[in-house]
Amino acid sequence: MNKLRLDIRFAWLFLLIPLFSGCVKNEFKIEFQFPKDFFGNYIVRYYAHDSRGGTWIEQTASIQDGVAFVDGITRLPTIVYIYDASSDSKSTAIYVERGDKIKISGEGNDMSSWTVTGNKTSERWSSWRKENKIGSADNSRLEKHIDEFVKKNSSDKLSAIIMLIEWNRRENPEGFLKLWNSISKGARSQEIIEMCGATDLLGVEFTTKADGNLASAKDPKFNKVVFRSRDNGVDTLIFNKVKGTLLYFFTDNNSARHETADTIRNLSKAFPDSLKRIISDIAVDCDSMTWTMAIRNDSITGVVRAWQPKGIAEDEMVKLGIVRIPWFIVKDKDGNESYAGDDLKKAADQFRKEMNKTTAKKTATGNAVTSKSDTTKNNKK
Repeated sequence: MNKLRLDIRFAWLFLLIPLFSGCVKNEFKIEFQFPKDFFGNYIVRYYAHDSRGGTWIEQTASIQDGVAFVDGITRLPTIVYIYDASSDSKSTAIYVERGDKIKISGEGNDMSSWTVTGNKTSERWSSWRKENKIGSADNSRLEKHIDEFVKKNSSDKLSAIIMLIEWNRRENPEGFLKLWNSISKGARSQEIIEMCGATDLLGVEFTTKADGNLASAKDPKFNKVVFRSRDNGVDTLIFNKVKGTLLYFFTDNNSARHETADTIRNLSKAFPDSLKRIISDIAVDCDSMTWTMAIRNDSITGVVRAWQPKGIAEDEMVKLGIVRIPWFIVKDKDGNESYAGDDLKKAADQFRKEMNKTTAKKTATGNAVTSKSDTTKNNKK
């Protein structure tokens, strides 16, 4: 009889567990608490997960007499991004789960000095920022601090979160891949990737290898690409058949377009032999009229005027490693990439360096001398 009563009690207990667990509402609260004389406005943005899939929500936290409150809603853990409304460059992020009551305190202006309480992950994250003065760190210094934390906490989901939010993987994708793959698979789960909105890790910029690690989708051996062009409809660019290659990817609304056009025009004049080099500007506008008007206005000659309307997610663009616009790629005589980035001066200087290199004499067992037929389709005078 006693055993029966005990079984009944346990049965009621199991029935009550889901009932009590449902008492945690799909909401969270954030309280800002700064000195009483502080006034300011912050934009609070996060992805609110619900049964329909979720949506991005943006709210304003107006600090009056040092205090503000934000009520949010989410079913799954999410990253809350906080921006200073007066300066887009000032921002921070916190990790939030449903039911959390987050408190943010500090001086107000310096986000890197903020103290966050309310859940352990955000508490540790804010402590890491404060200890390393992340707000004032340059990129290389920031990467050093991230590297140190990840190596000490390779089985911690916070390592994955910090890498996804704090690391500039577009500036240093190779360093990102190496460190990311050192995190244990349980800590760098797909749920963490999706929570942080890192869709480029799910096939756009990186690919997944058989062992679950990530690899760059960029193909270092990709030495031939086909673009639509103004002169004959299609141009095939073969990078390892010339002394040097300069590719410039742009959209018409790029503010530095005129300066870049002048630089390309000067490089074309400095190295007029189109059989020995490739210079090409590639428009990534989807509208062909926008591209046509751009090349009419700058009147650059002696280079390939190309068009890629499908954008940077197109297969060939991914293989070239285009991660944003504008973007420059410089390749040497073997088709190896010697520069990739958004710095016009660095790209131009590196291209000049490639073109001014002295070509070593080819041996009997070396590569064949480039023939005219190999390169005539590379550039149009």
